[in-house]
Amino acid sequence: MKLLNTLLAFTLILFIGCGGESSDQKETNTSTESETTEMAADDVRTIEITGIDQMKFVVDDNQEGITVGDAVGGDGMLLLESISAEPGEEIRIRLITKSSLPANAMAHNWILLTMGADGQAFATAAAQAKDNDYIPADKENQIIAQTGLAAGGETVEVTFTAPEEPGDYEYICSFAGHYAAGMKGMLNVEGSGASSEESTSQEG
Repeated sequence: MKLLNTLLAFTLILFIGCGGESSDQKETNTSTESETTEMAADDVRTIEITGIDQMKFVVDDNQEGITVGDAVGGDGMLLLESISAEPGEEIRIRLITKSSLPANAMAHNWILLTMGADGQAFATAAAQAKDNDYIPADKENQIIAQTGLAAGGETVEVTFTAPEEPGDYEYICSFAGHYAAGMKGMLNVEGSGASSEESTSQEG
């Protein structure tokens, strides 16, 4: 009887111990989820873009700050034509590639070029820079922001500050042949603090 009681006590201790570990694990998971949520809610405008096999940048739906065109592909996603930004605005581009093709046949990146940069010339040079992820070394000074390459099922992102000078800045995918197929658009930087100050100064 004494042995039986000892065994029962030992089993109870084990049961409580396991229960405690389970509770600790739950708290750890909750904490991790909370941290992830906080990181996502950092007030940076995030634009989620999908790169597809039709060699286009598309988005799920129309939203403030972007201009879209017709539906592309079988999923009804909309062609992304342009993005509007304020001078100095912080923006995050999150690019997801949707493709079942191998990475060497289909991958996408998002590159924002300086104002006045020749997107066609950049893309032509990029096609010869396969070993450098389609980034031509002699034109790196024309890049304001860029993601890495994302193959099917992969996601890449970049957070950058929009230029202070208003104007149109072209963005492209530099993977070979994609620019020619129409994988490009414009970041339109609108308004300027400097212009407003000059205008106020002239009025005074």
